[in-house]
Amino acid sequence: MNESARTLAQLKKASKLTRLAFRKMGPKSYKRGQGALMNALLENDGATQRELVEVLGCDRGALKDVVKKAARNGYVTIGDHADKHTYTVSLTDEGRAIAQKRAAANDKAADEILSCLSEEEVAQLNALTEKLILSVKDKGVNGKKKGRKAHRHHCCHC
Repeated sequence: MNESARTLAQLKKASKLTRLAFRKMGPKSYKRGQGALMNALLENDGATQRELVEVLGCDRGALKDVVKKAARNGYVTIGDHADKHTYTVSLTDEGRAIAQKRAAANDKAADEILSCLSEEEVAQLNALTEKLILSVKDKGVNGKKKGRKAHRHHCCHC
């Protein structure tokens, strides 16, 4: 294994351990399902179905299921939109309170994970990872799924 392969293996290991740390220290169901929906609505309350599909990276059917469940739980309301083929989704007061609590827990977990780095090192890490992302995208890799599995009634983030 050459130095480049070792470096990328370390990056992959760090990414996996970070995800596990978030799962252990962060809020439950924050990146999937209702948690992801509520987090997206914190940034853009009253978003349309189309906007949420784009932000969450899931298909309309999967989003509809998550929105219905969140509405049944009292976290969101579903509203009409001028375009009869879409709808808007807004947080209820209860949903907003839960979403803000989850966002605070997520921020705390992120702070704990990066506590071993100085502010300068965090800035360097951000710059380096952004550089890697851009390099990979320049090589034609964009992270969007293709093929049969991508068209299932499935959502990687919902």
